[in-house]
Amino acid sequence: MNHKITQIFVPTSFTGSPTTDALTSQKLHAYTPSFTPVTVATGTTAGYTTAGNSSDSFIIAIGSGSTKYGSFKTSVIDKKNVLSVTKVSPDNTTKQQISYIGFDEVNDSKSPSFSCDEEYVVTLKIDEYWSKGVFQPMIQESVSIKTACCADCTGGCDSLGCSTYMSDLAAKINASPLLSKYVTASYVYKGSLPTYKYTLTFQDPGNSTAETAILTDLRSVYASYVTTPSSDIVITSDTDGDSDADALGNTMYELTPLASVTSLPNYNGVAWEKVLVSAGSVTACGVKIIGNAVDEFGNACVPDAVPYVFNLVRFKVNIHEGPYNTQDFDIENFCAAIPVTTTQEIKYPLGAGVAMAEMERHYFGNNLPATSDARRYWNPIYNEDSNGFLYVNSATTYDMYEITYLDASPVGFEKKSENTHSIIILAASGVTAAVATALNNVLPTSLHV
Repeated sequence: MNHKITQIFVPTSFTGSPTTDALTSQKLHAYTPSFTPVTVATGTTAGYTTAGNSSDSFIIAIGSGSTKYGSFKTSVIDKKNVLSVTKVSPDNTTKQQISYIGFDEVNDSKSPSFSCDEEYVVTLKIDEYWSKGVFQPMIQESVSIKTACCADCTGGCDSLGCSTYMSDLAAKINASPLLSKYVTASYVYKGSLPTYKYTLTFQDPGNSTAETAILTDLRSVYASYVTTPSSDIVITSDTDGDSDADALGNTMYELTPLASVTSLPNYNGVAWEKVLVSAGSVTACGVKIIGNAVDEFGNACVPDAVPYVFNLVRFKVNIHEGPYNTQDFDIENFCAAIPVTTTQEIKYPLGAGVAMAEMERHYFGNNLPATSDARRYWNPIYNEDSNGFLYVNSATTYDMYEITYLDASPVGFEKKSENTHSIIILAASGVTAAVATALNNVLPTSLHV
């Protein structure tokens, strides 16, 4: 059986040392197979010279910081057996998938058009690692939008505005208990939206003091809907005009809402009336869907929060003309009625200290026996509560160098097994140049980093 064995070294410097035992904590150096320090020929960057030893192979070692354990060492690395050498520079940004239904904030022609008596079913297929163990093969959920009935339409029924239906679609995706865990939808448009006000009409209480008392109570009850001075509840009319005790007319209270206000609960059994102020002019509209970052339990998380085990969400959007049928679970409609455009794919942070610390913890954890101790993230060579530490500094970023090579040990004439080794060197910004130079001095020229 073939195996891949990985080691992780986190040096603070690349330094010379006469013996591997003399390496102090996190000091990295290269040696010949007989543990003679590698010395660099003056003025060269390709190859190296040694004190009477072959230059065909080398060992990399790093100090453990413990006299009990000395240094950590790779196996013998033969130059001819090096399969690859890679360097990944740090990029601490995290990107979620972004897809648009309809207008993608660039191309107006993708904006959908609607007619009366139409129905559209939007199905999202969620591909997220942690949830696959529960939802096989992946999460799938649908929402639908239905246009106005033709019987209720008085004109222009073949060119209904998209604003109402696309904003409704975004709201339904966000209202889904399942989908809202994995994606966030927002209505996007080009042009200007309609504006509205809400009015509440009461029988005239008979005097201005009573009117003002109702106004004060309204402002208290609906405080969460009102942001002064941008939006406020005011008295707009008293139809009998005298604010006296005859109570012959009605008093109207008005709220010109913020954009986030969509409805207001009744007040003492009386409903607010939503009144159009300006029709607006939307020329293109769509729904923007962003995949969320979730933790290992499927809950939303912040990617740079620590500790965490997070995963980004991939998803696919399929749109069918209704009515919905069970075959939509199995058959995708490649002639989607509304265009779907993906403008950004997911991207994990590269070289971020928190991510590198997570990798180091898993590396040590996976090398522990299959016991409950494996989740304690101890460094297994110490295996003591008092020495529970790791080398990665989660507050910095790292260049990652990886040397992958075949094991040079004998495998028998049948060659049934050739184990692959990999050494990962995590170099912080102040160390990366020295590490790169040192590696180039021991690696074949064709594999320089």
